[in-house]
Amino acid sequence: MKTECYFCHQKTLQKLIKKFSPDEKTALDFVFSVHDLLGKSQDVMNPELATYIHRIAREQLSVADLYAEEKETANALLLSDKEFWRSFIDNQDDPFAAAAKLAVVGNIIDYGAHSLKGDLLEQIKSLYENPLRVNETAELKEALSKASSVLYLGDNAGEVFFDKLFIQTIKHPNMTFATRGVPVINDITQQDAYAMGIDQYCKVIDNGYDAPSTLLEHCSESFLEAYHSADLIISKGQGNFEGLMGARHPNTYFMLIAKCAPIGELLGVESGSMIIRKGGDFEAF
Repeated sequence: MKTECYFCHQKTLQKLIKKFSPDEKTALDFVFSVHDLLGKSQDVMNPELATYIHRIAREQLSVADLYAEEKETANALLLSDKEFWRSFIDNQDDPFAAAAKLAVVGNIIDYGAHSLKGDLLEQIKSLYENPLRVNETAELKEALSKASSVLYLGDNAGEVFFDKLFIQTIKHPNMTFATRGVPVINDITQQDAYAMGIDQYCKVIDNGYDAPSTLLEHCSESFLEAYHSADLIISKGQGNFEGLMGARHPNTYFMLIAKCAPIGELLGVESGSMIIRKGGDFEAF
């Protein structure tokens, strides 16, 4: 864990206390539970630490789905504009590239430590005008044309709207979309995916675990079977990147916004950069 990561976890703690306004004793118990966890977890991966922090939060704040309202609001807001976005993609010179880029832009919808603020739709439209700092979209398109099976790892609610548009655009006959096993932050669950209608275009499974990431050592056997048998993995978001950057699947494409300096440094870009790139050798922290 880097110093910046410690403060990021602390920010999550502060946001949850502000959001739920527990009584003083509950708040202090929560603070010191997380403090104790961080103090003895310097060598634990950040996605796993986030898992433990949100387990503590669900238990001590007595809330099973900490961002249920935000997830529902983001999904409903984007669905209300679905004709605009479908038309926007279809009218571009390269609909595949437009849909892929929007799928990355959608990664801005985050209610964890890196929460967005202000008008969501305006931020999405504005961010779309920025270039991808690492752009291997053409390589991804070629890889999809050769893959007999694809596993698409979802990230956040709201964002899944743009995942759906991208999957519609890809039109792959054998694609599986994977969600989290249990609600965590505003990450996508099977229930959210079905509500978005993504099951009309591909199979939907969950990974059997409650990390805001894909931690293979904890995922279900059925998910691992889908993961290892897939010809191509599309991994959405920074959380999935952190969980899989040390994995050795031979054909993984990461699509994300680098939301902090350590991840940006690892990928050779500035924080806030948008990326589509094939996996490589990364040193976990």
